[in-house]
Amino acid sequence: MQAKLVRATGHLLPEETLQDYHRISYKERTTQWACVFKSRHETDLKRRLAYDSSVLTREEVLQLYGPDPDLIDRARQWLSRHGVRVLKQDGFILWLQGSLGQIEETLKMPFGEKDGQFMPLREPLVPEWLAPHIVGFVGLENVSKLYPRFRFPTHPEELANNGQGFFPLDIQTAYAFPASLNGSGLTIGLLEFSNGFNPQDVMTFWNQFGIACPNVSFVSVDGTPNDLGVNAYDLEATLDIEWAGAMAPLANLVVYEANAGSSDTSFALSVLKALQYAYNDVLNCPDILSISYGDGETRFPVSTMQAWDMVARNAALIGMTIFVASGDQGAYGLHGPGRKICHVDAPANSPHMVSVGGTHLLLNNQGQIVEETGWTDVNNNGASGGGISQVFAVPAYQEGIPLPVKAGYHVGRGVPDVALNADPDTGYAVFFQGMWTVVGGTSVASPIWAAITALINQNRVQAGKSLIGYMNPRLYGIDHASTFHDITVGNNSYDGVTGYDCTPGWDAVTGWGSPIVVSLVKSLS
Repeated sequence: MQAKLVRATGHLLPEETLQDYHRISYKERTTQWACVFKSRHETDLKRRLAYDSSVLTREEVLQLYGPDPDLIDRARQWLSRHGVRVLKQDGFILWLQGSLGQIEETLKMPFGEKDGQFMPLREPLVPEWLAPHIVGFVGLENVSKLYPRFRFPTHPEELANNGQGFFPLDIQTAYAFPASLNGSGLTIGLLEFSNGFNPQDVMTFWNQFGIACPNVSFVSVDGTPNDLGVNAYDLEATLDIEWAGAMAPLANLVVYEANAGSSDTSFALSVLKALQYAYNDVLNCPDILSISYGDGETRFPVSTMQAWDMVARNAALIGMTIFVASGDQGAYGLHGPGRKICHVDAPANSPHMVSVGGTHLLLNNQGQIVEETGWTDVNNNGASGGGISQVFAVPAYQEGIPLPVKAGYHVGRGVPDVALNADPDTGYAVFFQGMWTVVGGTSVASPIWAAITALINQNRVQAGKSLIGYMNPRLYGIDHASTFHDITVGNNSYDGVTGYDCTPGWDAVTGWGSPIVVSLVKSLS
């Protein structure tokens, strides 16, 4: 008897107008996609993350919380009957390949097409026995995309060092980095969607400032070569490497390069692949991961964001700390034109990643902070991403915090958690394609926070303790007066959207504020 079919929700794109898409004609077009399964024993898993800091192995995560093997086998058989090729089972994920016609027939779901882009026109239908056990499918559209979160200055006369931007020593002095720590023995992973980076650029940067050159490994997630391109994604990879290495010079850096999507592949699937690859990487074993990309959460299917978060949650269980840029569009959160309403960025909305917002930083001649405010859209050149997620609920570590909710919205996960200088008009020196330039944005703040965590972990290891791991609950449970610069001036209104104000304590512009690193190291050790 044929199984009853039910709708699996969360696969449509809220920002797209269905009427603009016509039924797809070239159904032989082949694409990769994924079926992502929910965890078992969800209540126990949440309790462990909230109250138990012990670390699991990858095998233990799968054994304790992974999907039932019989369910996986049944799902494989169902997919294979429809001609879908199961490429691999990878923990909670089945990696799949098939033509759009096969996917339509399997999921009883028509595809729409516009200018080479495709997406579902209806939610998929799946067997009733499968629906309660899946997060959903990723890769059913090639519309959504992550963007680098950096910007260039519009008022270079305000930049430090006679217009050259901040140097590594400026940031180390301003935020009180302990001189005794350098990240030795730790590994920072950098998730990138570029063509690659030029090793000569990063070596020149480090040599200019007398920094011991970190060990950098290039890992291709899906066959993406290191082609040394010159687009915005390549600049992103370069600045991530340069500044993570400058702040933790003896840490190992692993650059995970993934495909940025194409007419036949999904960017959202590439993100899932990259996250899962870093999670599985027992060769390089990244302790910390930094992601400097994002876009407004209404630009992605809900099931896609939940799938990304599932991998981040599993990473938390094995002791990996993930940082992500909160975005550069303030409370607006969208790349390019969109509806004038508040959004937070994805994947910065994930409750299992540390979201990093932005500040505007002014120093005196001794390198001390004269003023630090929330990065505000004064010069129409961006603002700190932040607000309240409409996808993810309030995590346990944010309960009790007065999360600001605007009329017409519901309370959810608050973004960001922490901050660092990000205003491009108080930006950072970067060496790219043989030239010096200055950039800002939360995409610089994220890898610097990853480097700070390498110092925290180094100190913990020296004291005979485990790595900090899932950092979010710890950040909310410490004494913030001694470990953070509380940012109380500024807002993140942007492009006509009224945002949020900086306030004492946590706020939706800078989180808890910018770090006093030496105190943070001590408090988290």
